Amino acid sequence: MKFLKFAWLFVLLLTVLCPSCKPMGTEQVEFEKMLEHPEHWYDLKMRGMKYGHMHLYLEKGKYQGKEMIKSRMDIVMQTNLFGKEKKIKTKRIQYLDSNFVPRYFVFTSNESGDMRVEGKIKEGVAYITTTLNGETTETEIAVPDDTISNVIAVNYLLSKGQMKIGEKLKYSTFDLDFLQPIKTELSVVEETSLTYQSKEKHVYILEQKMDIMGGINSRLWVTGNGIIYKHETDMAGVSTMMMKTDKETALGPVEAVDMPLDKRIIPTGKKPKQGASKFAANLQLSKGSLKNTLMTNSRQKLELNSERSGTLSIEIPKVIEEDCVNLPIENPELQTFLSATVFIEADHPDIRAKAVEILDGEVNSWRASKKLCEWVYKSIDQKFVSSGWSSALKTLELLAGDSIGHTVLLIAMARSVGIPARICSGLIFYGDAFDYHIWPEVYVGTWIQMDPVFGQTIADPLHIQLHGSILESGTMNEFMEGIFRTMNQLEIEIVE
Repeated sequence: MKFLKFAWLFVLLLTVLCPSCKPMGTEQVEFEKMLEHPEHWYDLKMRGMKYGHMHLYLEKGKYQGKEMIKSRMDIVMQTNLFGKEKKIKTKRIQYLDSNFVPRYFVFTSNESGDMRVEGKIKEGVAYITTTLNGETTETEIAVPDDTISNVIAVNYLLSKGQMKIGEKLKYSTFDLDFLQPIKTELSVVEETSLTYQSKEKHVYILEQKMDIMGGINSRLWVTGNGIIYKHETDMAGVSTMMMKTDKETALGPVEAVDMPLDKRIIPTGKKPKQGASKFAANLQLSKGSLKNTLMTNSRQKLELNSERSGTLSIEIPKVIEEDCVNLPIENPELQTFLSATVFIEADHPDIRAKAVEILDGEVNSWRASKKLCEWVYKSIDQKFVSSGWSSALKTLELLAGDSIGHTVLLIAMARSVGIPARICSGLIFYGDAFDYHIWPEVYVGTWIQMDPVFGQTIADPLHIQLHGSILESGTMNEFMEGIFRTMNQLEIEIVE
């Protein structure tokens, strides 16, 4: 379904705009050199229309008594999502040491409610506290030695005079949207000129490749003193542009740009039959690896013809209630899928109380899972209401939400009573096309996929699971990866 966090997508495109690099063997750059140009304003554009602005400000600051660079990035966007206008505001504050490692950071956003992320990086570990709508979750993430901030390191590279055509730098950058380090490559491709406010600027064109979401590629126009005048990103067929401007222009009028939601895949071949137990299709990917794009498991098989083509077959499993284990399921290997996360508040008393009420003493894991699925399906009467990544607790409170809300609520209630559960992301056939969707999977002695959006206690074979993480981060943005590997790039021919 059209649940996608496209508003988040455009925030992501903007927050990767300042690539970072750390050439080995160079001396640290003095803070004063980095702060010669402390403030920058930018227009955000798509399809030639301005839909927001970004403000970047650098200054000296102190963290734990040490002098550091403090960066503040504010982004404001006016979007038109599902016919509703929404203003999205995000703020990122980082304290960077002289090697540009973000030692302390704060990220706030109003997209999925009142969200605040606070963290510190110390001795190769990021310690992160995420608060969403009053509920707090703590996580720890390993950070590679070459991980630095993605805010101002272009200045570092240029200030050392290391900009040469053909030079490539590899490094990791810590991203505050994904809350994880991302492998990145930065290349200097050419020198040219650019007109800014009727003046010609000599610039370098840099290309940046980030190893996430199937690859995020950007081009940056940067002057010799490290100022980014233009930035373009094309990801999954969606292009955005950031243009340097002055404060007055940046804060000027904007248009609520329609987010490009109609990203359906219309299949060829036979028409799918509702209620079928099997599904088969020929798949063709225009770029990338088909093997790295789709999940393969006991339910879903892929037979490759080449790197980008193959036949997918899906068969729904049969479940024998008497063979399913009783609650609570206490397998140590499944503990991750019994735990609470930022958006899946499985340890909240309201979540558990509702689950216990629904089960009414049922201890068979499969019968219990079916009860929870049927309750979510029947109780959420305002379906397909999108609000970013909905949390389980918020969905329970409002009894409204899209596939994300249905999924996280079912998973949270299942985990609260001892049923391991996790997220599936991919494509589902609906109407006359495949569209992007999220649904849950429960463990009852074996993993079984369900779909509470449509009241399917066993998800039908028209659910194609794309490759992605089986764990939830503090942002759950990893479940978008399959989308960017296939959007505008996948063809489906149904053969059975």
